[in-house]
Amino acid sequence: MILAIDIGNTNVVLGLFNNDELIESWRLNTASTRTIDECWVAVKLLAMDTNRDLKAIDGVVIGSVVPKETFVFKKMCDHYLNLTPFEINGSVDLGIKLDVTSPEEVGADRIANVYAVGKLYGKPAIVVDFGTATTYDVIDKSGNFIGGAIAPGIETSAIRLFQKAALLHPIDFEIPDSAIGRDTRTNLESGILFGAADQVDGMIKRIKTEKEWNDIPVVITGGLGKVIGGIAKVDITFDDDLTLKGLFHLYKDLN
Repeated sequence: MILAIDIGNTNVVLGLFNNDELIESWRLNTASTRTIDECWVAVKLLAMDTNRDLKAIDGVVIGSVVPKETFVFKKMCDHYLNLTPFEINGSVDLGIKLDVTSPEEVGADRIANVYAVGKLYGKPAIVVDFGTATTYDVIDKSGNFIGGAIAPGIETSAIRLFQKAALLHPIDFEIPDSAIGRDTRTNLESGILFGAADQVDGMIKRIKTEKEWNDIPVVITGGLGKVIGGIAKVDITFDDDLTLKGLFHLYKDLN
């Protein structure tokens, strides 16, 4: 089995792959104070709960945007699994051209996303990833990453709004019946969710127009991706495990 670890600013997502199939995925909060032993206990308990034998893991791949967490999980794998993880980053020859000004600055999650979309959905393509930030990643017909855009994440922006506006309070995200809210709650739901969907529609249209592309795959992943994909007007495929799949296929193709 292969263990893929996607370390983001908000969550750490772990996926177990067997025979090219994702058989388990687990999610932990990103916690800079967690020790190597605490990481192992959490992973071991999750594996025990799903009757998975961690001793069957024969390879580990890590993609991370949080260096301190990278160190902890790499040490955990070295100590408890006796495996040295394969780390994905923009400074490694990954078989995919990062056709941007500073390839070393491209996050591992974005590399994994574009690799997965090109392999599983086709080229050219656009990936929208809803996380702490909302990223738009673009590959051309050759599968090269040619850049994209980064915007504040939906939940990140909402939390900041609630912190700064004394009369507004956190809400659960539910799709409102109308764009015109009738109370504070539905005003917030409309502005946050419909606003995000319209941003996606606008950015996808802008990218397609710049590149003179018509019918190309657009894949959404992460966080509120399924919700936003359901109310956006452009034709979108939702794949919640896209980043894990990209990490796995990079590991498999490069080892």
